[in-house]
Amino acid sequence: MQWWSSRWRPLGARALALVGVVACVQSTTRIFLPSPQNPSYSLEQANPVLAEYLRLQCPAFQKASKPDTGVVRFTVSLDSTGAATRAELEKASGDQLVDEVFGTIAAQLRFAPDSARARMRRETVNMHYRCAGDSAFVTIK
Repeated sequence: MQWWSSRWRPLGARALALVGVVACVQSTTRIFLPSPQNPSYSLEQANPVLAEYLRLQCPAFQKASKPDTGVVRFTVSLDSTGAATRAELEKASGDQLVDEVFGTIAAQLRFAPDSARARMRRETVNMHYRCAGDSAFVTIK
């Protein structure tokens, strides 16, 4: 009996340590919901709105030595008409304000309805952004 308990004791300690590490891992899901007070946007309409906001943030990026180029990714759930019902942040920019503004717009997106059949669906939306001097550029794909 002594041989068995001493042989498996280190394994038990490692398993307990692994459970402790896994318990310490925390994940936060950021979800943005559409607001009836906000306008809805096609992808083309959203680009200049986001670029104008980003242009105002570019000096703060430079001052804080943060990257001023990147991609923010959302999974956008759509109803059968193509209107967003929620946007889930999948890849953050590293700047909370940018993520919040981009998320607010992502939740207001409007896509063409699925012509094959009326159904709910999900779309991956990548918002590429870049500051360049006094200008900013956003492309949504």
